[in-house]
Amino acid sequence: MATPQQLARRQQHIEELCAASLRALTGERDLHYRGKRLHHGAKPVALYAPHLRLDDDNLDFTAYRGVADATALRLLHSDIDLHRRLCPEDSVARLVFELLEQLRVEALVPKGLPGMARNLDQRFEAWSQDFHNSRLTEGIVGRLIFSIAMICWTRITGRPLDDETGDFIETTRGRLVPIIGADLAGLRRHRRDQAAFAEHALNIARVTAEGVADAREALGDDDDQDDDDESEGFALFLDFDEEDDEGFTTALSGHSKVFDDAEQRYRIFTTAHDREEAASDLVRDAKLDEYRQRLDKEIAELGINIRRLAQLFTAHLSNVERDGWSFGEEEGYIDGRRLAQLITSPAERRLFRLEQYKPKANSMVSFLIDCSGSMKTYSESTAILLDLLTRALEMAGVTTEILGFTTNTWNGGRAQKEWMGAGRPKNPGRLNEVRYLVFKEAAQRCAGCAATSAPCSSTISIAKASTARRWTGPATA
Repeated sequence: MATPQQLARRQQHIEELCAASLRALTGERDLHYRGKRLHHGAKPVALYAPHLRLDDDNLDFTAYRGVADATALRLLHSDIDLHRRLCPEDSVARLVFELLEQLRVEALVPKGLPGMARNLDQRFEAWSQDFHNSRLTEGIVGRLIFSIAMICWTRITGRPLDDETGDFIETTRGRLVPIIGADLAGLRRHRRDQAAFAEHALNIARVTAEGVADAREALGDDDDQDDDDESEGFALFLDFDEEDDEGFTTALSGHSKVFDDAEQRYRIFTTAHDREEAASDLVRDAKLDEYRQRLDKEIAELGINIRRLAQLFTAHLSNVERDGWSFGEEEGYIDGRRLAQLITSPAERRLFRLEQYKPKANSMVSFLIDCSGSMKTYSESTAILLDLLTRALEMAGVTTEILGFTTNTWNGGRAQKEWMGAGRPKNPGRLNEVRYLVFKEAAQRCAGCAATSAPCSSTISIAKASTARRWTGPATA
C-alpha cells in the first residue's frame, strides 16, 4: 500500500504532466495546477461539466489526461462571456447546458490527434459507468438525466453507445426523442457555431428541467425513501463551484463587504477566553516518544539531503559579515607580529593578514499551523515537512519557531454566548475561543542541529493532532 508521501508525489507528477499538455495544446503559459485545481495565473479554471469532476483520491492518469484534453478544447473553442450570458439559472437546466457545451467542444477534436479522442471517450464512458453504478439511475430523476446525457453525447460526437447502455435508456429515449428530436439534429449540425448550438442546447435543458420538476412532484410524499436516496447522491451530481465574485476578501479583488463594514479592521469580540499552551503538555511522554520514532523512520526513508537543504537556506537567508582576520596569508595587510620573520627568514612570504567574511543568518522563520480537525488527514505529512525544514534552517543558523492555533470549543463557545447576551451587536468580529499552541519556541535550539542532521528533540510531531482530542476543533479561527 502506497504511503501518503508516495501518493502526493504521484499526484504532483500527474498534475505536472497534464499542465504541460494543456500549455502545449492551448498556448497559454500560465496554466498550472494548485491545490488539485487547474489555475490560469492566480484564477482557478471552473470545470462545471459533471464528467470532468474527479474524486480527490482518484490518481488514474488516464482520467486526468481525459480531463486535461477536455479542458484544453473548452479553452480553445468556447466563448466564456457568451456562455455565461446564455447559461440558465435553474440548477438542472444549467447542468444540462454546461454538459452540452462541453460535449460540443469535445466533438471538435482535430483529426490528427486520435489519442486525444480516445482519452475523451474513455473519460466520458468511465463517468457514465460510475454514474450508473452509483444507483442514481434507479430513480426517475437520475434515469432522465442519464438518458439525456447519453442521447446527446452519441448525437453530438457521432459515437455509438454500447448495447447495455442503449437497452437501458431505450424506453426513456422513446419518450424524449419526439420532443427534442429537432434540437438533437441541431446540436450535431451547429457544433461549430456556439451561438446557434446554444439555442438547441437551451431547449433541451428546459425540457429536462421541466421533466425533473414533474418527476419530483409526482414522487411527492409517496416515495420519500426513493427521493432521499436519490437526492443524497444527486447533490454531488448537481454541485457547482462557487461563483467568481466572492463575498469574502480574495487575493484577486481585495474587497470584502464584511471587512468594509468593520471599518477596514480585523475585529475580535473578546480575548478573555483565549489560551496559550505548550503542545507537549497535551500528550503523554510515552506517546511523544512513539511519534518521534515513527517520524524519524519516515524521514530516513525519504533520503533527503538535509545538509544540502541547509546550504540553500544559507545562500538565500544569510548576509556576508566581517568575522575577524585570517592570518598567515601571502598577501594583504602586513601582520606587525611577524615583522621579525622578515629579517630572520627572508624567504618567508606568509607575513600578511586578510579580513575574514562569513555568511551569517540574522533572520527568523515562524511556522504557523492550522491544528483544527480538518487538518487531521495532513497531520503526518505536515509533521515531516516541518521537522525537515526546522533541522535545515537551524543548521543554517536561522532561528525557528513552530506555532499552532485552533478553536477551543465548537460554535464559538463562551465568546459567542457573551455576544448573544450583549444583544448581538453588529460586526462583532471573531466569535471564537482560540487556543494557541507552542510546538517550539524561538529560544529553543535543536541539540546538534548546527553541526549535524540529528532530529530536533523539541520539534513535536504534529501527528498527535489526530489523537489529542482536547485541542481539535472546526477550522473557524
